[in-house]
Amino acid sequence: MKSNEIIDKYKLREKAWTYKGFHGLLHTFFPIGEEPLKPLKKFYGDSFQIALFFAKEDYINWYWNEEDMIRLRKSVIKKVNKDPKFLDKILAEWRKLIEVFKERIRECEKADLKKLSDEELLRLYERFYQLYIDECGVSVGLQESFSLHADRFMKPLLEKILKEKGKEKKLNEYFAMLTSPVTESFIVTEFKERLKILKEIQKNKPEEVINNIESFPKINKILENHSKNFFWVENNYAKIKVLTKRHFIEKLVQELNLSMDPDEEIKKIDGRLIKIKEDKKELIKELNLDDEFKNLIKMTEVFAYMQDERKKYVLIANHYQKLFLNEIGRRLNLTEREMNYTVIPELRNMLLNKDIDKDELKLRYRHCLCIQTLEGYEIFEGAVADEIYEEIFKPKVKEFEDIKGICASQGKVKGVVRIVQKVHDLINVNEGDIIVTSMTRPEMVTAMEKAAAIVTDEGGITSHAAVVSREFGIPCIIGTKIATKFFKDGDKVEVDADKGIVRKLK
Repeated sequence: MKSNEIIDKYKLREKAWTYKGFHGLLHTFFPIGEEPLKPLKKFYGDSFQIALFFAKEDYINWYWNEEDMIRLRKSVIKKVNKDPKFLDKILAEWRKLIEVFKERIRECEKADLKKLSDEELLRLYERFYQLYIDECGVSVGLQESFSLHADRFMKPLLEKILKEKGKEKKLNEYFAMLTSPVTESFIVTEFKERLKILKEIQKNKPEEVINNIESFPKINKILENHSKNFFWVENNYAKIKVLTKRHFIEKLVQELNLSMDPDEEIKKIDGRLIKIKEDKKELIKELNLDDEFKNLIKMTEVFAYMQDERKKYVLIANHYQKLFLNEIGRRLNLTEREMNYTVIPELRNMLLNKDIDKDELKLRYRHCLCIQTLEGYEIFEGAVADEIYEEIFKPKVKEFEDIKGICASQGKVKGVVRIVQKVHDLINVNEGDIIVTSMTRPEMVTAMEKAAAIVTDEGGITSHAAVVSREFGIPCIIGTKIATKFFKDGDKVEVDADKGIVRKLK
């Protein structure tokens, strides 16, 4: 099909789109595009009608159809206003799906993939995949529809309330406070658990423990359990790393060199969360917010929790997807890159019938567009994908002195821009730099801890950047839409997160 025929078939010109971009592969991202379609419809009764993303040289440009987002958001808000316990019901049903998915993970963990027949291998992966998209589909479609556009519907409501009280200058501050999560992220949970190990090490002679960990059975056992529980925390849709005990020992060495006081650090982290809860409670009382606005606040809290849990299981799922891909690739004598640009519905035909088109896989890596609907999916490679991206989706960037976004975490700092799009860009981030990225991911945390501030193209109020920046007290602006296109590595900027403005300095 020609590009114009595809554009007309899916009415791409007639739709408005919300963008996300990150390091990723066709294979590992394909289920994320599928999740808000049939899996959400099966659970919720309504769903997205279309989802699409471009994959180009291990980078994903993902587009949400705003018509679907608005319809789903209005629907879930209406249900919550009618029955405030509706969110609790969703959570309860979702947790059941997570438990079933965890059982499938354990089954995959026990299986020796090399010993399975082709049919057994496919069946196990297909069962794993179905539970993965069922679990993830519940949260992704509803949560993103709400959180990605909160500045469009929730912030104007708050602005109206503040104007009536003569406090409109506090809009950014109060919006950030009222939409702050009240549960800790898995990133902070891992860090706190690591600090507890650090405390045990400091009870002994740290250098002896680090150099000969096996001679300290109690600490060694705790560390082994830690690596088993958190081996996945630096995964993403493109890079899979199994973090070993040695990795966490190296992190502990860094913390020892910084002379960290574990109790003080944990107290500081817990104190921030306690303060957020107290400040939020006081502000709700001070503003005398009505029940419907209180429901919106509760939804931000529930969806922030769901997003973090969903992300956790995505990173774990990426690990197992990689194991299946490696084994199937071995049997088909395909390279890692070739397997990365397959999708699961075609693996059965590839493995059982040896129906493989290497030229097509090569084209997909260079650039492809995947369009998913309730009826199925289509993938378009090469020049056709280029043409559609250029005509419909390529952002138009104008020259300004500053850009605006949403305050996720307050503060005002100056620093040097470091553009981070893929994992290997993280090495360029130095102490005091300003990270500018499409969206942050868990594998960026080490760099984020060094950063003076974070600025993202997109991300909603429950995004990773918003959550982690608040937990670590780093100024953060999200939703600028064009930061990665507007700024360049080495630019000197001022980040005024209080006002949501990033300004180039001369």
